[in-house]
Amino acid sequence: MTTPADLLDAQRRVQALSDQHWHSLDEAVRQMAAGRTWTGTAADAFAQDLMRHRTEMWRALRDIIEELRKEAAQYSLDERRNL
Repeated sequence: MTTPADLLDAQRRVQALSDQHWHSLDEAVRQMAAGRTWTGTAADAFAQDLMRHRTEMWRALRDIIEELRKEAAQYSLDERRNL
């Protein structure tokens, strides 16, 4: 059974990973946007994919952190109801 401590530990680990990787694609996006690294239609498609992947990564990181927060809050609420 998951405990509040487990949820807090998971939230801390995910937050640390999020902080570590949040900007991992920024430099590549910047370089592609500058147009000095690679040009042409294939480069444009790659740049669009890169931006989409960065957005998806940000969304996934936010979603899992929010889900853990909600789970911890629900767990706390359920525990208070049982008192």
